[in-house]
Amino acid sequence: MKEIDTIYNRYGKPILRLLENGRFVTFEGLSVGFLDGDNLYNYNGDHVGWYENGIMRDDKGFCVGFGETVTDNMHPFFPFKQFKPFPGFVEFEPFRPFKSLPPFKPLKSFGWSGYDQTELFMGGQDE
Repeated sequence: MKEIDTIYNRYGKPILRLLENGRFVTFEGLSVGFLDGDNLYNYNGDHVGWYENGIMRDDKGFCVGFGETVTDNMHPFFPFKQFKPFPGFVEFEPFRPFKSLPPFKPLKSFGWSGYDQTELFMGGQDE
């Protein structure tokens, strides 16, 4: 499966790969979530945020990560990007569950979220 973007954390470390089918995987090849439109979901069907204009945001509008090309002006300072590790074998994708309804989008924030990308998908957010 072809990679269409790399998601970096607040320190410039590459954490996730976005594949052409809208799937987010770690560099070790583990599936953590998927994209439906600009909505981010985990494999429990929970809405966890948005990905648009090269920026991954949590449900409160804070920046969780950024891609190779960012076209949105509302974002915190981005660090230099670190080198990407060699990607591992990508596991088979888990079944995509029924998705929860996305909430209304909050205002975009210039700040960083308290969650990293994998915490966001693994249910680290407050309910």
